[in-house]
Amino acid sequence: MAGRRGFMERPKALTASIVLGLGAVSFALWLLVMSPGTVVAEGGGANSAWSDDFDMSSGMVRAEGGGANSAWSDDFNGGALNSKFWVVSNGSAPGAISKQHQGYFTPANVSVSNGYLVLKLTQQTGTVGTNSSGVISYGGQVRSRRTYGYGTYTWTMRMSSTASTPTGTGSADSGSVSAGFTYVNNSRTEIDFEFPADSIDTLYLVNWLNPNPAANPSPNDETYSTMAGLKVADAFHTYKFVWQPGRIDYFVDGSFQVSHTTNVPSAPAYFLMNHWGTDSTNWGGPATVGDTRYLYIDSVSYSP
Repeated sequence: MAGRRGFMERPKALTASIVLGLGAVSFALWLLVMSPGTVVAEGGGANSAWSDDFDMSSGMVRAEGGGANSAWSDDFNGGALNSKFWVVSNGSAPGAISKQHQGYFTPANVSVSNGYLVLKLTQQTGTVGTNSSGVISYGGQVRSRRTYGYGTYTWTMRMSSTASTPTGTGSADSGSVSAGFTYVNNSRTEIDFEFPADSIDTLYLVNWLNPNPAANPSPNDETYSTMAGLKVADAFHTYKFVWQPGRIDYFVDGSFQVSHTTNVPSAPAYFLMNHWGTDSTNWGGPATVGDTRYLYIDSVSYSP
């Protein structure tokens, strides 16, 4: 995120720096892997075809009425991920650098254990292009089968760390990005809570509006704020945004932080969590080969 500048806002409790479209980052330019059996028709969106057998796993609650516009929550207490609600990605991840780094999302790094969704990240030396000493990262990503529009989105998470248990001791090692966010169609809509591990303890609150999804988003399509001092890799926090026409309000642990009123998207998008590897001085940091890192998600929810 080098080279970003902006004017200062003072949200409640912590300072946030809002920057309008300076320095687009590679995390927004990634392939959203679609697994077989997805029930959302091509194009996503609120008017896409979908089906539902209303088979909700233990730990999931859907508000009365069902359907794509109903409130829901998941505390991952069912012992396994509900594959009728969630899709586990299997394919390329962001952060690729020619002849240096290649990342993947693999289902082997996604698990549900003791009431937590766990997304694991490993990095190893391997052949990338013609470079036999490159870095290969294997992370995890989970997304909703349906897209959702305006409303309240919530994640309770402990961001990337080496802690092998949800409440254990661990460090935020360089070479990773962990996030809870919404995304569709080359950042036509993207709203994020992101932690690049090289920032030590800086959380990014980001939204994108790509007006031409046939092309990659430009720096002018992004608005973001930063927060420090949360110890996001050491403890669980609840991250919430309220998305409405022309405005996104961001909250952490119930406290309002900042509003964004530029680059506010409108297209319904997927609900996601991911954990992916980097080997860059610009975002996420150089790889830490050999360390296993974990993103723990305690609960998630949406309400229109």
